Amino acid sequence: MRLYFFYRLFWLSFSIGLVPSLLIGQDPLFTQYFSNPLTLNPAFSGVNEGVRINAQFRTNWVNWPSPYKTAQISFENYLSVFNSGFGLRLLTDDAGNGVLRTNQIAAVYAYQLRVNKEWFIRFGLEAGVNQVQLNWSKLYFEDQIDPFKGLNPSLSVTDGPPSALSRMELDLGTGLLIFRDNGYVGLSLKHLNRFNQTFFNTSILETGRPMTFSLQSGFDFPVSGRGIGKGPVYLSPMLLYLSNNQSKIIQMGSSYHLGQLITGVWARFGGIQPIESIVGFGFKKGIYKILYTAEIPIDGKGLQRTLGSHEITLSLRFSEAQNYISKKSAQKTMNCFRFNN
Repeated sequence: MRLYFFYRLFWLSFSIGLVPSLLIGQDPLFTQYFSNPLTLNPAFSGVNEGVRINAQFRTNWVNWPSPYKTAQISFENYLSVFNSGFGLRLLTDDAGNGVLRTNQIAAVYAYQLRVNKEWFIRFGLEAGVNQVQLNWSKLYFEDQIDPFKGLNPSLSVTDGPPSALSRMELDLGTGLLIFRDNGYVGLSLKHLNRFNQTFFNTSILETGRPMTFSLQSGFDFPVSGRGIGKGPVYLSPMLLYLSNNQSKIIQMGSSYHLGQLITGVWARFGGIQPIESIVGFGFKKGIYKILYTAEIPIDGKGLQRTLGSHEITLSLRFSEAQNYISKKSAQKTMNCFRFNN
């Protein structure tokens, strides 16, 4: 009973911004950001050339009664005639079995310039809509706790629901990407307009969604050896830094591409769990790629309480289709970034 009451009260507090969460400034954080970089930086739109479709599903704290669940899908393409990448992403986040639900839809655009023979620079913009919905009927309060019988949902509560249980606001972002065929450095800012998405008219909560700064970097290093199936063998170390006025998170590590087989080890610092280890494995063939990752708290008690978090991504990379590769080779324009390949 007590755990259930605490769980509901926690989500009410979260919804009005009083309690820190697993999110970076209330944004869902994907471990496999490199599999769908549009979430962090619009300048990545169309960076691989060709059409790319990504679908991701993530569940946090699977041992909790109602774990957080997040899903997103994105589409992107590069049009060389405009030197531009275009994309669309959709996201839904369920926090607490429907207590708090977030839906996002955003259009992204990136313009590409060639600096010299090897280096390119991209400028990205994002404009979308962010909707948050609060299910008041799934919240229980102290007034509904009977000292002898425990939780009694039929008891009335002192405070009523807010005037609106759903809010929808414009959300803007921008980004910069500098890259070559085997490496990149990206910078981005999200929530430029700092929209207000609280449910209660409380002055301390009216500062708006905090802007989030992000730095992304990664490189590919060829490794001698023979991979599984066709494809090169290489290491891909990468770094992610996220910061706003609520929290700071660093994720670093490397994936190892052994032909068609992918493995990886990363570490995350910051957030609810001070240190988390991340392991992943996947497979790619032709236009298809699938990757699974598991986050394991270093603290043994944290793992026992939550059983970690899990994420899976399916990618369709039409730039890897053989007829597309042959066409680009004939045109001698194989200058696109090998990101996420």
